[in-house]
Formats: sequence, structure tokens, C-alpha cells
Amino acid sequence: MTAYRTEYPRPDFVRQDWLSLNGTWDFAFADCADDKRYLTDEGAFDRKIEVPFVFQSKLSGIEDPTPHEVVWYRRSFIVPAEWSGKRIRLHFGAVDYESVVWVNGQFAGTNRGGYVPFSFDITSLLVDGENSLVVQVIDRDSTDQPRGKQSANLENWGCWYTRTTGIWQSVWLEPVSEVHISHLRMVPDIDNQVLDLEYQLSKVTEGLEVRFDITLAGEAVASSTFPVFVRHSRYSDLTPRPENQVRLSVPECQLWSPENPVLYDLKITLLQDGQPVDIVDTYFGMRKVEARGNRIYLNNQPYYLRMVLDQGFWPDGICTPEKVAEYEWDVQFMKDCGFNGVRKHQKIEDPYFYYYCDKLGLLVWAEMPSRYIYDEIGAMNIAEEWQRVVRRLYNFPGIMAWVPMNESWGVEQLRQGCKRAQAHLDSLYYLTKALDDSRLVISNDGWQQATTDIITIHEYTQNHEELTARYEHFREDRHAAAFSHNFPILLPDYEYQGQPIMITEYGGVKVEEQQAEGWGYGVAAKDYQEMLERIKNLTFAILAQEEVCGYCYTQLTDVQQEVNGLATFDRKPKVAPEKYKEIFGVNPSRR
Repeated sequence: MTAYRTEYPRPDFVRQDWLSLNGTWDFAFADCADDKRYLTDEGAFDRKIEVPFVFQSKLSGIEDPTPHEVVWYRRSFIVPAEWSGKRIRLHFGAVDYESVVWVNGQFAGTNRGGYVPFSFDITSLLVDGENSLVVQVIDRDSTDQPRGKQSANLENWGCWYTRTTGIWQSVWLEPVSEVHISHLRMVPDIDNQVLDLEYQLSKVTEGLEVRFDITLAGEAVASSTFPVFVRHSRYSDLTPRPENQVRLSVPECQLWSPENPVLYDLKITLLQDGQPVDIVDTYFGMRKVEARGNRIYLNNQPYYLRMVLDQGFWPDGICTPEKVAEYEWDVQFMKDCGFNGVRKHQKIEDPYFYYYCDKLGLLVWAEMPSRYIYDEIGAMNIAEEWQRVVRRLYNFPGIMAWVPMNESWGVEQLRQGCKRAQAHLDSLYYLTKALDDSRLVISNDGWQQATTDIITIHEYTQNHEELTARYEHFREDRHAAAFSHNFPILLPDYEYQGQPIMITEYGGVKVEEQQAEGWGYGVAAKDYQEMLERIKNLTFAILAQEEVCGYCYTQLTDVQQEVNGLATFDRKPKVAPEKYKEIFGVNPSRR
């Protein structure tokens, strides 16, 4: 059995005991959700697939681009004998889109949402010896489910890529005690040099304590132990909850930033009657993000954002790289090019991407993949999955902003003045703030913005003088359709409130030698030197705008037929990174 991905899947929530279920699984196309013979008939599986790669990819071993709405997976596993007496949880990193899971022919659970993790306690379903795991995945051709950059057509076109279906992140088993840590929420407070932490437990019993050990580069920083108190409620019939909020001192704290990405290690030990019953290793960064007036601040200092747009696609794995080291390469390449941030576009990525951003030092805008119609079901799908995204990614210190919508995708009725669509934007903004008021929220990146913390603009003119002229028009009339997309930046019912302003998509420069094989924005540059000069002129035109506090260049790499990257699809830089850094490493004050 070949397992391409063998690393522990959660770098931000680590337990020592686990069993990877990545590797070779039985597989079948069914295209009928009601056909349940796959639960009992092993012979119904006529293919093999390498998990966690979607069947459309080369790394899956299938590489079939044709749509299939229903697919089935099967494999067997044996629970290690040393896990006896433990609860066994089955984890899925992400499966696109709806999943139904059976263990030994018995129903284990379901999930809907292609970009979020899920897990089930399967202890009661297990048998001694070999166990059977079957997964049905349903991925309908529906415009009301979040799809991101997956093509709505059968073929790729423009900036839309191969459709993907099925398991695309790791699958694993994990033993836990009956009482264990189920969730963490960490909020750094640099002004008071503390870490505010909330933990959740699987259940509450007597005699519980939680110990927190903070270290920095292997040296002890602080250690605290707290008893677990039961939170009493006037609703006496409800299940009691622990008093689960603690404040940890981080004396003389070192701050996290892209220039100095200091990470503290945190070991959390759950004790019952003085004995450890669960241990989780994680990390945190002490940093603060806010908007003050028309500027963005990082750690109480004005900070100019020099970002790049990253789609998160690879030639052989499509949405999943063969090795996590490929995430590290991407992040390091961004750093080498001079960027201090990345906008992960229309995709919620594997946690290792965010881990390397934290470790190497990149600020991140996390963006929800869009659906492409506004109706009740679509609105509910986005709101439901987006809440789980924010909860999953909350503890990564590099994430500084949330982007629930992009370019009115899924709310195109805004152009007809649809108040429901407008209310949907506002509801996502306030919902996100209710879940996380420590970060910035961009309600609808690019244009037609409602309530938002940053005014963001997309403009793909290839002429820097035209870019300047269009921005000057916007300065004179905030509601004008000043840019080449012909949409107003603000919706008619909203006034500019002095927020920070950024150009969050621009560039997209392609080169003539790639013109025949791919797509890009505008007229192609004749060679890579002209490409570099055009990028410089466009970027420096943005730097010259005093009220603009940052940008995001499109894009990091070519993706399939879209050939406007700084590197090719197989990660070969088109120009030496140090040449890019002469452009993207420049702040306005040092230009």
C-alpha cells in the first residue's frame, strides 16, 4: 500500500498516537446515490485509488476528468491492540462535497461541506481484527454548493479549473480517553502580555485539572494548572459544562510578524485525579491586527500589506500536493519574492499551508469558496460551512482577515438592487465578527461592498497610467464605476467611512510565448523582461497612492490554462525571485 501523505494531519493540534488511513483504497463510480450494494459487495469496487487525491488527478491513479456525481470508497483497517480501552475517532480532513460513512456496514455519520474537517466516534461499531470502512461521496452539479474555482462547464476555461470530487485531505484514526480535549480557541493579547484560551472537553467529570506549559525554542516560559469547574446554569436539566476560560501569562512576550515569526509552543495536559488522560501539543503567536482610521496596524504599528494571490492547485494532485513540503516551497517562494502576505483565493487549504505561513512568516487572508447562485439553499450552505471554516482556522496566528465573498459571486442580483442579497453580505460580515472580533472582515472583495473593514478594489488594466487615472476617478467619486469591471466599489446604500483601501487584485501579466497555450489578462508582454517592467510600473503606481495601504498581485503561479503566474504551474520561477523582490519588497516610504 502506497501512502503519499504520511505526516500527522493537524500540525496545530497534535496527538502522538494515531493511524493514517491514507494510501490505496477500493473505488467505484456509481452515479446513483441509492445504490447501496457497495456496503456489502466488495466485488462492486472495480478500481483502486490513492487517498487523499481526487479521482480527477494523476496522483489518484485514475485521472478521469469526466463528472461523476456519486463515488464510493472502501478499505479495511485493524485497530492497534495497544489502543484497547480507548475511544476511537475517525477523522477526515476534507471531502468534497457530501459524505456518508459506514463502519462494518453500520452507519457512522454524514457530513456536508467540501472544505471543512469532520470526525466520528466509531468505538461501538468496531470488531476485533479487520474492520471495513466505506465512504459514499455525493458531489452534484449544483450552483448552490460552494465550488470555488471549479469550472461550471465540463471543460476548463479562462480562470476556471478542473472539477474535483471526493477525499482530498488526509484520513486517520485516533485513540482518545473518554474524557478528552475536543477544541481550543486561543486569543493573543499583546497589550497585556497574556494568552486568553478557551478549551472544550468531551464530557465533565469530577477531579479534572488542565495544565498548560508554554515554551519558546525549547526553554520554559510559563506553566499553570487550573481545576475544571462545572458551570452551573439555571437550566438545570441541561448537560453541565466546564468553566473553560483561562488566561495564561506570557511574560516579556516576543511578537509574531512576517519579519520575525516567533511561535510559542504550548503543551496542554488534561489530568484526572492527578493522572494525564489527554495531551495535545499546539503553538501560538503573539500578534495584534486592527484597522485604525484608514490604515492597517500590526502589533500597534502601521503596516503596509504586500500580498500575492494564491489559488492552491498543482499539476499532478490538482487540489492536493503530493508532499506537504510543496506548501513550504510555495510559502518560501512568496517570502523570497518580497511578499509579506498571501490571499488564499477561493479555497480553504490543508492546515499545513497555514502552518508554514505561521512558521515562515506570512499574513493570510482566508477566503470562502463561492457558490454561483443566490437562493435560500445557497445562502444557507455558505453560512453553515463558513462558520465551521472560521472555527477550524481560528488559532493560526498568520490569518489576519476573513473574506466570506468575492466579486459578488453568488450574489449577482446586487446589480439589480436586490436587498436580500445585500442583507446576505451584511449578515456574513456580522456573523464573522460574532465568531471572531480579533480580525478584519472584507464582506465582498473587489466591488459592490456593503459593511466592510477594508475597501478592496480589483483592476486588471495593463497600463499603469490608466490604473492611476481610474483610481483618481474613484477618489473623486466613491460610488462611481471607475474601474474596468464597471461595477461601483461601494453599494449605493453605503458611504465610505474612512476605512483602509487596498488594491486586492491587479496585474495578471502573461507572456507571448505562453499565449497560444493559455489565458491571461490583457495584451501579453513580449518577453519576461517586459513582464517584469510592466509588473513594476503597475505596482509602483499603487505605491504612489497615499491613501492605499496595500495590494495583492495576481498571481503566484500559473494554474492549468491560466498563465499569469510569477512561476509556472510546476513551480519554476519565470524570473529570479530577487528580481521580483526589487518590486514586491518595497514599501511606499522606502520607494
